[in-house]
Amino acid sequence: MQVERDPATLAPAGDSAPPAAPPPRRSSVGALSLAAAVAGALTCRVALAVGPDPDPLWLRVLAAGFEAAMVGGIADWFAVTALFRHPLGIPIPHTALIVERRSKLIAGIVATVEDEWLSPEVIAAKLAAFAPSAVVIEWLRDPEHVARLGAPVRDVLRGAARLLTEPEVIAFTERALRRELGGLPIAAVGRWLTTANASASAQAAFTSVAVSIANLADRPRTARNLRFWLERSAATLRAGGKRLVPLLLRRRLVQRKLVEAICSYAAAELRAATVEAAHPLRRAVFRTIGGFGARITAGDAGALAQAEAIRRALIESMEADPLVRSALVQLRRQIEDDLVDDANPLSDLVDRRLRTAVVDWLDDPERRARFDQWVRTMSQDLLRRHHHQIGRTVRDYLDNLKDAELVERIEARVGSDLQYIRLNGAVIGGLIGILLAVLHAVLGY
Repeated sequence: MQVERDPATLAPAGDSAPPAAPPPRRSSVGALSLAAAVAGALTCRVALAVGPDPDPLWLRVLAAGFEAAMVGGIADWFAVTALFRHPLGIPIPHTALIVERRSKLIAGIVATVEDEWLSPEVIAAKLAAFAPSAVVIEWLRDPEHVARLGAPVRDVLRGAARLLTEPEVIAFTERALRRELGGLPIAAVGRWLTTANASASAQAAFTSVAVSIANLADRPRTARNLRFWLERSAATLRAGGKRLVPLLLRRRLVQRKLVEAICSYAAAELRAATVEAAHPLRRAVFRTIGGFGARITAGDAGALAQAEAIRRALIESMEADPLVRSALVQLRRQIEDDLVDDANPLSDLVDRRLRTAVVDWLDDPERRARFDQWVRTMSQDLLRRHHHQIGRTVRDYLDNLKDAELVERIEARVGSDLQYIRLNGAVIGGLIGILLAVLHAVLGY
């Protein structure tokens, strides 16, 4: 009889499930014990048949012991086999008990799991001795766990970033900016310009803008646009009665050389200004911004009028052009791109803040106690309302198993122990046979 098979785990394995336990080792103890009893009984009977007369007492006792062991082994083999299937395939009554009593067996397993092993009282007692806050803190100390927890948080933030391009958000942002720009004191702008102009951030901003414009000057599209404007300028001059300059500007060679010289010179000067602190362009830009801020702070009427015109132009541009929409679209795209990359500083900030916020919050003993009590209360409430799902889950799983699969699951887990029951039956039967043979010889029966 095949006793051990490769068992499957009782629960389906998932990505995060622990490794399945190795299948129990196959055991042939019962079969070997029965074979030994049969071989011993046959050997003793042959020895008694061909041996001297009268038969030796010890051989008759030994033969009785092996025969009794054989009977005990066969009886226990029948009993063990009857639990799982019909012995020798014969449908003897009260055999294949697991299949025949399947419904009752499943009901007993479900009742044991639901009402005893995982009863509400048992789970509540475990929860009372459980400190969820300690588990959370220990879990968050592992960077991999934080990354797994931070991933859905970043997904939520990416989803929230999409709200930035909704019409309501754009309209709100435009109103807020117009209100802030409209109420901003011009003198404060002058002080801000003066302070910002002397900061290191202004130097970095100038470098970034200069590099961007230099890259723009190197693009072929910029050259095409310049040639288009040269064509228009030539046409305008020709319409005004000019002849020589339009003639030169309309020549392809002149246009190409002129555009190349303008773009190359502009790009070279801009890049030089990014690395040379004393470059005339850099000095001119900072001197102009600083002087404009100083004039506003001093109350210069012309500077104040210019600042007011700039503010009015900004407010009007928001009303006439989707400036805020473009900025918010770029901001949304940047947020989404940064949150997708796990190694990005923004993603790292989310993970770091998530870990430190939870750990810092639970660092206070009173808050930890409240958190633990909240978890216990919520768990017990869910348990009271959904405890029946435990039994239903066990029942659904067992009901979905075919008869052969159910037998295989049970036999794989207890088969080794049942083999030793067969061994014990052969041993006990043999000992009783020897005892009876000795009593028979002593009493003279």
